[in-house]
Amino acid sequence: MKELREYQSQIVNKVIASEKDMLICLPTGSGKTFIAWSVIKALNEEGLTVVFVVPRLELIEQAVNEFGDVDVIWSDKTNLTGKKCVVASKDSLRTQYKCVPECSVLIFDEAHISLEQTFNLVQLIKPLRVLGLTATPERMDGKALLKGFDSLHKFGVFDELLQEETVSSLIKKGYLCPLKYYTKPIEGIVDIKPDEANGQELSDEQMTDIFDTNQIWGDLVQSYETYGIENGIKRPALGFTNTIAMGKKVCEIFNNAGYNFKIITGEMSVKERKDLIRQLKDREVDGLINAALLTYGFDCPSVSYAFSCRHIKSRPLWFQIVGRILRTCEGKENAIFVDHGDSVSEFEEPTCSLPILDPCIVWKVNGETKEERQRRKKAQKKERDSLKILQDLDPLPCKMVEIKPEDTWERMIKVLQRLKALNDNLFEQNQEMQNNLNNIYNEKEKLQRELKSKSNKRFIDSEKTFEFVRKNYCFIRNEIYERMHNCTDWKNLSDEEKSEEEHLMTMKKLLKLEIDLPFLIDHVQFNRGMDYWKTHWSYRPKVW
Repeated sequence: MKELREYQSQIVNKVIASEKDMLICLPTGSGKTFIAWSVIKALNEEGLTVVFVVPRLELIEQAVNEFGDVDVIWSDKTNLTGKKCVVASKDSLRTQYKCVPECSVLIFDEAHISLEQTFNLVQLIKPLRVLGLTATPERMDGKALLKGFDSLHKFGVFDELLQEETVSSLIKKGYLCPLKYYTKPIEGIVDIKPDEANGQELSDEQMTDIFDTNQIWGDLVQSYETYGIENGIKRPALGFTNTIAMGKKVCEIFNNAGYNFKIITGEMSVKERKDLIRQLKDREVDGLINAALLTYGFDCPSVSYAFSCRHIKSRPLWFQIVGRILRTCEGKENAIFVDHGDSVSEFEEPTCSLPILDPCIVWKVNGETKEERQRRKKAQKKERDSLKILQDLDPLPCKMVEIKPEDTWERMIKVLQRLKALNDNLFEQNQEMQNNLNNIYNEKEKLQRELKSKSNKRFIDSEKTFEFVRKNYCFIRNEIYERMHNCTDWKNLSDEEKSEEEHLMTMKKLLKLEIDLPFLIDHVQFNRGMDYWKTHWSYRPKVW
């Protein structure tokens, strides 16, 4: 018989010792159903009937297998024999609520789902106490799960949140598998709005366009072969798509590549779905592709590879999907999730790039007003802008990259430290260059003093050099032009060759005149003057 883990035992004791309506938050795969059964047994011992309410038909069978001999409220399969534990379908309970004995306790599995329906059931049944189980105690529509007095808390049914563990803490304790998360960043995807006016997620058409534009289809098989196959052994795989149509396309891509993938949908019977999941467990198929079906309540610990072809904007949904593969299993060393739709860009925070592994995760269990949501969106935009700057300074490769739960500010600080070190190095180099220039200037002055003493106190004079070139270049060049103009050899040269030769001859003659000058030529100024007159000289005959 299974025994409660330490954290499970603490939760059970706190629930039994309290009289409050409590919402228990634990990650996917942490044993919430076993905790519920332990609570149910303790409450049964107190003479209370407990109704365990599930949102999906498959979960009824899971609960019955976990709890044993219990009564069931499920459409036309309802069977009540007076047992103290009843497993009920949420939809069936809406029409059969009168079957619930008075003074009962209600436990809602996946308590974040269909909040208004949960509230209405509580109002109809009026239980002694309400308990809830969920891995993600918040909603994308901003409604609160806890009780309150404003419109935000209108459908809240719980008094407080009980959160003892996180994904990160349970991985450290060995109760969940270590996670490796890969994605290829898609520029601007977080700014894309859903097609539908009140839509929360991107449509199949939008995702198809994104996959076409960013050439992602080819990544599906390549990523599976890179991360999902080790030493020829294929990891059981689970794929997530928006719709059945997209699921079929993804399935076809894998099958065309030689793998055995099948699609599983809500249109199938429970028996068909069970058989497909069994095939995955027994490795008769390589993978299952589902369209918005296996986002919660899916229990197949051997699955160690999952990928998403969706861009998810709901943090609870994202947590639920990634959490599907974190259960431990013999021989399973880790779980790999490949985010082809770059959903993680919606949720990364400065304090944690991969929030599902954030040890200090904070849930919006008290809901979120429209104003709070707008402020959060603005803050997220600033964070993303900061991350873009960080990406420019410290670029990640554009190919598939592993996302780790590092603190983005720490990464930014490391970049700034590198920039500071570079700046310090540049400062040192600048100082060294300045010292070299000073040495050159000193040497130049020393040389001028030596030349001055060696040339009868002559010294380099830039202004006089300028005047010397200005007054003599045209005069000497004219002389050379007139002397050479009628020479036979000279006539065979092109105009450009004549001009270049005349200029060089003029320069040489001017330099020879330096010996008779009362100053030394400044060669920098001399070369500037020569360049100027080379392009501005034109022959002017003497006028007698």
